[in-house]
Amino acid sequence: MTMDIPMTAIEFQDAFRTEKDCVKAIAKYRWPNGFICPNCEHDDGYFISTRGLFECTICCWQTSVTAGTIFHGTKIPLRNWFWMIYLMAHDKGGVSSTRIAAQLGMYQKTVWNILQKIRHSMGKRDEAISLAGLIELDEAEIGAEARKTGRQSLGKKGCKPVRHKGMRSRGRAPRSGAKKKTQTEVLVMIEDEGDRAGNLVMKVLDYTNRLDIRAIVEERVDPSQHFKTDAWQPHWVIDSMGHELRAKVSSGKVGVVWLPHVHRAISLFKRFLLGTYHGVSARYLPRYLQEFCFRFNRRHKPKNIWESLLKACVGTLPMTYPELKL
Repeated sequence: MTMDIPMTAIEFQDAFRTEKDCVKAIAKYRWPNGFICPNCEHDDGYFISTRGLFECTICCWQTSVTAGTIFHGTKIPLRNWFWMIYLMAHDKGGVSSTRIAAQLGMYQKTVWNILQKIRHSMGKRDEAISLAGLIELDEAEIGAEARKTGRQSLGKKGCKPVRHKGMRSRGRAPRSGAKKKTQTEVLVMIEDEGDRAGNLVMKVLDYTNRLDIRAIVEERVDPSQHFKTDAWQPHWVIDSMGHELRAKVSSGKVGVVWLPHVHRAISLFKRFLLGTYHGVSARYLPRYLQEFCFRFNRRHKPKNIWESLLKACVGTLPMTYPELKL
């Protein structure tokens, strides 16, 4: 099985026909240079085929290949996991838990839980990506959470329309210096590489204030970079951080011209949400932002994006139930 070349869907299914094939793949990415004991970090061990465990020859610690990964403790066949990973990596429109459940003969709730874990792995993988160069920055209002349906209103007929950048009300903030959100506010930063966009970061803002913006910029942007944004007052915190800031009053068509990559990313994300999910609750919106950014940041290598996602799942610690439910 060759793991480092692009695969079509048929080739992928042929490569992972059995649980043994999946276990070998997980072991390859978890221990690329051979078994490493998670207890004493010694590199000498052997596989106990009757138990499906590795045992360290020094401390006699036994571990499964899935322990310490997002697959830990799963009772679902790894083949099912791998197929969901492949679909999520390649389908730009997103995958429906209901549709996959019907295809694989699984409960929809079980599939939904697995997809949430995979999205979590996507976010963990992208935490290592930092932005540099010329960066466009703005906010997007994804829509108010509908009380009766529990869904985001994203401009769909029958829902409260999304208010675009030039329509936002930026009134007086509370005494804390933050504007309480009435819609889900998302900070969008994207590298401007001329005719094309670079890496993308999208993070939910609890409040659109200077402190929250500063925290995200410090976390995801290299020092001393160049920013383009509108002239909204909280954005000037970027200048105080040592970055170069170019700000322009922009709304409507002016904003689209001044920040083209940001507006394109926002438009694609809203289309992604509406196309498959018909809206997402504010509670789980960060996970769908992680999914969208993961694929966007790897769009130039679409044929082996599944491999990057598999590595992300292998390198992510297991999720607890409270973490899964946020």
